[in-house]
Amino acid sequence: MTIADKLSRAAETDATFQRVGPDWIGKCLICNGPIAFDVKTGEGATLEHIRARSRGGTDDLDNLAVVHGRCNWEKGRRWDPKKRRSTADYDEFVARLLQKRADRWRGM
Repeated sequence: MTIADKLSRAAETDATFQRVGPDWIGKCLICNGPIAFDVKTGEGATLEHIRARSRGGTDDLDNLAVVHGRCNWEKGRRWDPKKRRSTADYDEFVARLLQKRADRWRGM
């Protein structure tokens, strides 16, 4: 499965997204700002692993979200384990994002 396929699967299960021609249009999970991406290429968005794979996250749909590239980059920079942030702070942040993802869940 390609990144574009994973982005589309995440968008299909996010109630803020709708398909408009060749694009998915919705809201970034992290900043809630508008975002759109091309269905075939995924261009315009990045795939977010809410709980990072390096911290036990999976490719399950409830752990995947569509986000802006800058939001994904900032999350990675801010929560880099080398910066010695507390695990409790990271877990709290991830729990908030997972809850937001669950609140936006649209069954298929």
